[in-house]
Amino acid sequence: MEVPIIDVSLLQQADAEAEALQQLAERLGEAAEAIGFIVITHHGVDEAILQRAWAATEAFFDQDEAQKLLAATEDEQSYPYGYSRLEGEVLSRTRGENGVRGDLKEMFSIGPKDSRSGMPPRRWPKSPPHFRQAWEAYYDEMLALAHRLLRGLALALRLQPDFFRENMGRHQCALRALNYPDLEGVKPAPGQLRASAHTDYGVVTILKSGGPGLQVAKDRGNPQWIDVPHVEGAFVINLGDLMRRWTNNRWASTLHRVIVPPEGSGWGRRQSMAFFVNINGDAEVRVIDGTGKPKYEPITAVDFLLKRHLTAMGALDQAQAQAQPTDGAAADPVAASVEEEKAAEPQKPLEEEAASAEDVKEAEAEMQLEEEEGVEVEVEV
Repeated sequence: MEVPIIDVSLLQQADAEAEALQQLAERLGEAAEAIGFIVITHHGVDEAILQRAWAATEAFFDQDEAQKLLAATEDEQSYPYGYSRLEGEVLSRTRGENGVRGDLKEMFSIGPKDSRSGMPPRRWPKSPPHFRQAWEAYYDEMLALAHRLLRGLALALRLQPDFFRENMGRHQCALRALNYPDLEGVKPAPGQLRASAHTDYGVVTILKSGGPGLQVAKDRGNPQWIDVPHVEGAFVINLGDLMRRWTNNRWASTLHRVIVPPEGSGWGRRQSMAFFVNINGDAEVRVIDGTGKPKYEPITAVDFLLKRHLTAMGALDQAQAQAQPTDGAAADPVAASVEEEKAAEPQKPLEEEAASAEDVKEAEAEMQLEEEEGVEVEVEV
């Protein structure tokens, strides 16, 4: 299995022939189902806007740590953006893995500009000059690309072209830059990676990568890692957990990581910029009709995303302790979301996930048996 490289130029054409557009959509859908990762070319992103944002990002990370820490948040719950220092995040925590050293990267991120999103106003670093201008332009460019991609993905599912975009009017998309420092002379701790194994939280991620090192695994139980091809000028697209949930596990939210450079590789420093496509926070995500018996209960997008973000940043335990309901109070609506995801998560390699009709019937029979025998299954309420 390889990550496919797909020309998406048709998504830019308002007068694209319907049949050709549907064929492109079906290729996107096949990749979404098979591996959940796609490298896209001819995407229509303005190269000048990209280069200005890239240079501004590099200049920000080149500052001394004291200057960068001025942009750090003091409270991940109230402002889940800003600067995060080296080893400040462990993405594998979202998979229940604890005790691992922090990831070998530093980050800076912003959220949406529109106050209707329900997210806090953006906070900008004071330097370097023109950082804000460059990032605002790039954010808007990524949002436009996201809209084009969501149209293609909707067509792949035989939905109305605006199915996903209708949930983007007050979106909560986030832009995150990551700097992976040169590790020459540094000996990482056992198991420590540049980005530990994880799946993304949201609907779709649009990644601009500055070099190799990204790997994906089809099999979550016993990961067999393959390299994502690094194609100059291209973007890497991958689906997130919320899209997997929305499509009732038809589409894959694939495990991925960024490895430590192999000895003698000469990779050095690595920079990337990830745009996380997140829908309206109050949007209720229900399993799409026609994808089989629902494996998930409905959930609001913001509950789902914040739970995972706080887990990765190590703030979840503290947040839960502060939010314990008193006797008779309503339970946290996302308290069981991770367990439910694990229960519904496919354990076979992704190429085996397109189950036959017999497999589906057998699985449904097992679920029914569990219900009849009183097996307790945690779901959102």
